[in-house]
Amino acid sequence: MKNWLKTILITILLLNSFAYGFEASAQISIYNIQIENIKDSNAILKWRTNEDVKSEIRYGLDAKNLDTKWSNNVYKKSHEASLYGLEEDKDYFYQITLYSRSGEKLELYPRSFSTDNMEDTRAPNFIDTKVVQTVGNTVAIAWEANEKVYSEIQYYKEGYGDNRSTKKVSGYKTYNQYFIYDLSPNSQYYIKITIRDKAGNKKSDTVSVNTANKFDKNIALELRNIEPLAFNTSLVSNNQAIIKFQSNLAAKAYIKYGLAPNKLNKKIYINDQKLSTNYQVTIDGLEANTIYYYNIYVDGAVYNKKTSVEGLSFVTKASVLGVKESAENLDSDYDQLSNALEMTLGTNPYNADSDNDGYRDGIEVMNGYNPLGFGKWYKKIDFFYGKPRLDLEYEQNKATELKKAISKKLPYVYINANTWNMLVNAYVYGNYPIDAIIMYVKLDGKTVHPDIAWNTWKDNPDYTKYAKYIKN
Repeated sequence: MKNWLKTILITILLLNSFAYGFEASAQISIYNIQIENIKDSNAILKWRTNEDVKSEIRYGLDAKNLDTKWSNNVYKKSHEASLYGLEEDKDYFYQITLYSRSGEKLELYPRSFSTDNMEDTRAPNFIDTKVVQTVGNTVAIAWEANEKVYSEIQYYKEGYGDNRSTKKVSGYKTYNQYFIYDLSPNSQYYIKITIRDKAGNKKSDTVSVNTANKFDKNIALELRNIEPLAFNTSLVSNNQAIIKFQSNLAAKAYIKYGLAPNKLNKKIYINDQKLSTNYQVTIDGLEANTIYYYNIYVDGAVYNKKTSVEGLSFVTKASVLGVKESAENLDSDYDQLSNALEMTLGTNPYNADSDNDGYRDGIEVMNGYNPLGFGKWYKKIDFFYGKPRLDLEYEQNKATELKKAISKKLPYVYINANTWNMLVNAYVYGNYPIDAIIMYVKLDGKTVHPDIAWNTWKDNPDYTKYAKYIKN
C-alpha cells in the first residue's frame, strides 16, 4: 500500500476515534413540572431534567418583578424547591433557570399557580398585646397579629372568673384596638384576647389591668407640647419637618398641611392610626425658607371624643444657612450679657469676670457696678433695645402679663428659658405687641428681633412679608 494512502486511512481512523471520545452534549430538557402541597404559606415545586444540572427559582406576585430567589448548587436530575412566605388567595409567578456542567443555560418562560385553596393548619401569632391607657375605670387595649384575624375579648374581675363578659371585634384585621367601659372602680381585671384566622386556627393571650376611680365623662380631649411652634429648629430643616405632640387621652390622629391657612391640601396619618398618647410624624419634600401651615385632628378617643388645633405653622430653614436667631444674641461666657453688648461695654465676651474681682460681669452691670474695675459704673448703660434696666418688680409684672396672654392664645406651647427671656425683653424694652410675640412663637422666630425695637423692625424688609399676621 502506498504511503500516501496509509496516511489517509490512519487520519480517518483517528478522526473517528476522537468523534466517539468527545460526543457533543445533548440540549437540556425539563419535564414533569409540578406544584404540590400548597399549605401553611408554603408550596413544593418539583421538576426533572434529562441530565445533571444546577437550578435557580425566582418567584413573586408580579411576573415582571420576581423578587424572591431560591437556588441549589448541586448537579442532579430530580429537583425540589420549597417556596415560602406565600399569601392566601393570590396568583404567583415563577421562573426556572437551569445550568449544565458544560456551561449551557436554559431559562424557562414564567409560569403561575394560585393559592386560592391553600390549606392553613397553623395558629396565628400575637406580635404585640398591650394596655394602651387606663383612664379611671375605662381601659384602652390594642393587639396585633401576624395575619388577618377575627378577635374576641373576655374580661373578668379578680376573684370572679366565672362571671365573664364577652365582646366580639368585627372584621378580619392584623391590628385591633378596643375600649372597655364601665369596669368596677379600683379593681384588678384580667382581659383574655382570642384571635382566629379564616381557617379557624386560634390563639389566646391575657393581660391584667388595675382600674382607678370612675371615669369622668366631662373630661375633654386635650393636646399639649405641640412642636414645632418655635425654639426647636432641630425639628425643622430646609426640606423636612417633624411634628410632635401629646394628648391626655389615647386617640388616633392626622394632620393637614399646605402653603396657605385656607388651603391645606395634603393629609398625613400619624402612628398608622393606632391609639396613642404620644404622636410623631415626619413631613418630607418641603420647600426651603417657606411658611407651612398645618392643623392637627385627633379623634377615636374614649367615648368617641375628638378635638383639633388649627392655625399652626412653621418656617423651613434656608437652603444654606438656616439660622433663626441673630448671632449677636449669643452669650458665650454665660454672664447674662450678650456678646454684642459686652463688645459695646468693652468687657470680654469670653470671660464671665472681666476684671477678676470675683463678681460676674452681668451681676455688676445689673447692680450699677463697674465690670472693668473698682467702684460704681457712671457711664450710661443701654440694657436692652438701647434702654437702661428698669425696676425688677416692673419686669416681673410685665412677664406675668405676657405669660397669661400667650397661655390664653397658645395653651399647649412650651418655651425654653433662653427664648422666654428674649421675649420678655422684647415686650418690656422693645415695645413689641403681644400679637407679634405670639406670631413669633407660631412662625418659629420671624416677627421679633432680639436687638431691634418694634418701631424700627416692623418697617424692615425682612419683616414686612409677615406684617399681615400682626394686629398693630
